Amino acid sequence: MWKRKYLILILTLVGLLAVESSTKRSAVASDFFITLVSLIVFLVVFKRGRERTVAFAAAAAALVLIWARYLPIPVESQPLFEVANHLLQVAFFGFAVVVILRNIFEAAAVTGDEVLGTVCGYLLGAAVWANLYAATAILVPDSFTVSADLKELSGEHGRTALFNYFSVMTLTTVGYGDITPVRPPATALAMLEAIFGQFYIAVVVAELVGLRLPRRQSRQAASPEVKSNGR
Repeated sequence: MWKRKYLILILTLVGLLAVESSTKRSAVASDFFITLVSLIVFLVVFKRGRERTVAFAAAAAALVLIWARYLPIPVESQPLFEVANHLLQVAFFGFAVVVILRNIFEAAAVTGDEVLGTVCGYLLGAAVWANLYAATAILVPDSFTVSADLKELSGEHGRTALFNYFSVMTLTTVGYGDITPVRPPATALAMLEAIFGQFYIAVVVAELVGLRLPRRQSRQAASPEVKSNGR
């Protein structure tokens, strides 16, 4: 099963997106899937001792803040807890993206599961920007305009779903216009994410091609020898 570790992670990420996009989603189900994703990212991505220590600290702190929202916290302290939670998730998922890319660049050859790892890095990158948007929306109210159809997602429990959706649309440069950044720093973040998305695809595809090309050339070079030996 460990040979398909990125397949497991990508299925969990897709499950999270499905829960977030469901009209019958619940805050508990969403937080449970975020917890599950964080656990699997920690187990799958981080292998080195120092990396695991840093990642565990960020993930554990974020998860404590996620589940602390169900405790009787003073109303005036809730925004601070939410911002801290989002920034810790930015640190954790951002670190995971860096480690995934580093592992790809250090690899001598690429497997199918590692290709899925690049997709996981792409989706985790979207999660990084989504949490940045969520923190911005709390710190700078009215940073985004939201269409009437998405207004129900503007509340505390729908914020994650709203900005996950917006982040993926921005990362892929699709942009439907039903949620729009209207003031800094939201506008700057949206531009930076669009640039990040393009560079991620360009750099990762170039690296994957660079890893596959020598193997294909070596096979082609060995092919005439095999045929001649067969004769």
